[in-house]
Amino acid sequence: MLRRLAYAIAFIPSFAAAQDVQQGREIALRWCSSCHVVERAATVAPANGLTTFPAIADKPDLSVDRLRAAMNPQHSRMPDFALSRRQQDDLIAYIQSLRSK
Repeated sequence: MLRRLAYAIAFIPSFAAAQDVQQGREIALRWCSSCHVVERAATVAPANGLTTFPAIADKPDLSVDRLRAAMNPQHSRMPDFALSRRQQDDLIAYIQSLRSK
């Protein structure tokens, strides 16, 4: 039984393996930074009252599904950047990387 479980786990693609934090940072800087503070050491912040990426990362109820839903073009004032699933994964990985230790 353990052997089968180990075999199954070895072949399940994990979210962690699919993400590229640096690519996610570049997406955030290009597409998100005009409205959100996207880095911990931001020197300039838009004065629009939107939640910062570090604050989002520190939310106790943060999940991949919630972040992906927030990227949906139907989500309030979010523009439709038509991010691919891979780009979303990378952006989510970047946001999660900002979580306080």
